[in-house]
Amino acid sequence: MIKRSSLRLLQRPAMEETVLPEEIYRRTSLNEDIAEASNPAVELDGPLLMNIMVKFFHAYVYPGSHEQVLELGDVSLLFDRFVHRRLGSDVLENCLELRKQLLSYGFALCMLADLPKSVHIFKAIAEAETQLDGEPFTGLDIGSGTGILMLAMDVQAKRNGFENTSLVGIERNQIVAERTNEVLGNMGLGNVIVADAKKKDSYGFLEGRKLHYICNETLPGAGRSLWKEDFIFISKTLFDGLEEHTADAGCFPEAVLVGRSPEEMLTVLDSSTGFQLRDEKYPLRLMKPYGISLSGDMTGLEDVGQAYEDLVPSSWKTVLTRRW
Repeated sequence: MIKRSSLRLLQRPAMEETVLPEEIYRRTSLNEDIAEASNPAVELDGPLLMNIMVKFFHAYVYPGSHEQVLELGDVSLLFDRFVHRRLGSDVLENCLELRKQLLSYGFALCMLADLPKSVHIFKAIAEAETQLDGEPFTGLDIGSGTGILMLAMDVQAKRNGFENTSLVGIERNQIVAERTNEVLGNMGLGNVIVADAKKKDSYGFLEGRKLHYICNETLPGAGRSLWKEDFIFISKTLFDGLEEHTADAGCFPEAVLVGRSPEEMLTVLDSSTGFQLRDEKYPLRLMKPYGISLSGDMTGLEDVGQAYEDLVPSSWKTVLTRRW
């Protein structure tokens, strides 16, 4: 009895605030929010994109909810359960199966749950202008996770006047890929395959088509050497061995600022050089990323999403996971 009471004292209470302020939450379905965002006459402002993020998060855990008008309290409860998935928490009492799901999809959901950064990245992709014509809009998302950037590419395509999209994601986690396929299939947003994105033969599905847009989410965090993730190695495959597909594609990130340190050997990588160094005097794999270009502006990795942080209540800022 004493042990049980002691454990009870360690339980985290439910979050007191909702994950978004009441005044910006929209009583609309995710489908309705996406349709609005896909209209080129509509400004992609922070509140609209925050709604898309939290409702997509809910739809990932509860496939099919993209068609429903959700209560903010229910969305907030799910986020509460997610951020406490590894801990004792009042909101996870008798939720063993849900806890297992949240742990299984944890890494992918962590990326999405960094709401300010996810909104900033989504906006940059969705507002990008395509360089290629010709139906369908063809997009590739590497390290697709939940598929949120595939949704961003779909919005981009519609805002650029395309009637049809062909979107493919590559994800190395089989369990995540299966769930993402289920969610994206319900929403008509393409499919995800499990493959090694560093190998040229993984891209046979392109079948001679040119890519309109590429998302490569495999960049390590600030201060971590580039070899710790696959970004530069995947980029070399895409732009060295698959030029006929990638030559005119738009990219996320548009460019990456890398260096030996924040002050030494800083240089910008972009698609014109396949995100590789022109001068190999110092190994690129040992360099570290410090910023990415979004909507034409170079932004420090730690500063991505800064403009949207005030849309998240202060109590949530300390518990939501971080992309970088």
